Amino acid sequence: MVSAFILAKVENGLRKFIPSVLDNLLTPMLAIFITGFLTFTVVGPFTRDIGFLLGDGLNWLYDSAGFIGGALFGFIYAPFVITGMHHSFIAIETQLLTDIAITGGTFIFPIAAMSNIAQGAAALAVGFTTKDVKQKGIAMPSGVTALLGITEPAMFGVNLKLRYPFIAAIIGAAVSSAFITMFNVKAQALGAAGLPGIISIRPENIGYYVAGMAISFAVAFGLTIVLGMREKQKASKRVTAAA
Repeated sequence: MVSAFILAKVENGLRKFIPSVLDNLLTPMLAIFITGFLTFTVVGPFTRDIGFLLGDGLNWLYDSAGFIGGALFGFIYAPFVITGMHHSFIAIETQLLTDIAITGGTFIFPIAAMSNIAQGAAALAVGFTTKDVKQKGIAMPSGVTALLGITEPAMFGVNLKLRYPFIAAIIGAAVSSAFITMFNVKAQALGAAGLPGIISIRPENIGYYVAGMAISFAVAFGLTIVLGMREKQKASKRVTAAA
């Protein structure tokens, strides 16, 4: 997203200097070249280091603050996905799994799964309640894919667009993450962070993992319906006031 923002700014800047007759030829090429150079030399390393620092901070928070730290991590995990910085957690998870005899596994994977389940539940709630056929056609399948661990279609196509489902989802992720943190749920391998992720969880934690997914789904689904009703009431009042 940072690179896309820079690309847009660079392209707009180039259009001010490049003659219109050469615009179609030079502007895209130069914009991509400049943005690519900045991404590999400045943006990439900078955002990577920020991700590592955030990961280390969250690791400390999880170990020090218990379920409160788990709730906070669950709450902000989806915003990390928006920026793409969640990819930096892979290195941390790999280290946690390398030292599994000491760490017991990775706590990041189960929390990521709680967030993904919540995003899927919120999108499904929109799909079940909306009367817009097009929106329903996007929300239902994207909600299912989010439950399986792929959240981008649901997050960008439905939840962020309407805002209130995203709010409901991060609250659901926070509540369920607090729950699984209380019972020290960890994964012993990486995989699809969602329903299929059950095979990656330590056997003694599977029951709590399933309960956490149920909590995540119920909270996100229910809150999305409640917040959706409030949004409809606000829209109705605005229409009445305008009339």
